[in-house]
Amino acid sequence: MFKKIVNDALNFGMGVTAAGKDKAELLAKKLQDKCGVTKAESEKIVKEMISRGEKIRVQFEKDFLSTQAELFDKLEKFAKTNKEKAQKKAAPKAKKPAAKKAKPKSKAKTKTKTETK
Repeated sequence: MFKKIVNDALNFGMGVTAAGKDKAELLAKKLQDKCGVTKAESEKIVKEMISRGEKIRVQFEKDFLSTQAELFDKLEKFAKTNKEKAQKKAAPKAKKPAAKKAKPKSKAKTKTKTETK
């Protein structure tokens, strides 16, 4: 489940990157058409934007992988601790020798009225 979430997040990020590149190219085309920027200048702008995006993506991946590694370490420690606790609970407990029960003291027989006469 977690792996799917991570993969979906990365795929989403890559999709955003691809869409961003497409938008940058459209922006370059508009700069050429509307602002009189040369094709070389617009291509330079697009390359700079892509380069900046690439740097951000690389930093994101480093941060993400670092955070992911920390999370997995914590999950592993948590799982190990819980496994040990569960094993301790499931382990049969040594039975203490049962204390000898004291025999009830015999009651003295009481004589009934008919016996006393």
